[in-house]
Amino acid sequence: MLDYIMGYYRFLYMSNIKNNTTEGATMTNSEMMQVAETIRSQIHPTVLMCSASRNFGAYENKDGLFGVQFKISNTSKYKFATVRITLNGCDLYDIEIKNIRGRIVDSKTDIYCDQLSSILESMWEKKEIVNRWTKKELKYA
Repeated sequence: MLDYIMGYYRFLYMSNIKNNTTEGATMTNSEMMQVAETIRSQIHPTVLMCSASRNFGAYENKDGLFGVQFKISNTSKYKFATVRITLNGCDLYDIEIKNIRGRIVDSKTDIYCDQLSSILESMWEKKEIVNRWTKKELKYA
């Protein structure tokens, strides 16, 4: 199913580049939601819960690329922020974190789907916190 979505999205993106127009090459709302749900499903639920993620929604940026947008709060770096994850034309992801005023405070490009959780966590948590979590070992009583 994911291959079908990515193939269709790649086709739309390439047709926009070739025709240099957006007529007839727009996605329907349900297709946009499907892309957003696919992106959300590739992020580990614990990462989303630890950042108090909420208000998930699909969006289209100014370049005609689609993705998911959600709000986070009470992380070690940001009290309130908006995260945008965009599927670019190379089947990779671009991530932007905007503060409450709408300014981009952090961004990363060309991220693979299996790196999403760790990259997101490192973007909105301080380095000391991430290191503390990764160094902990399970101790059994």
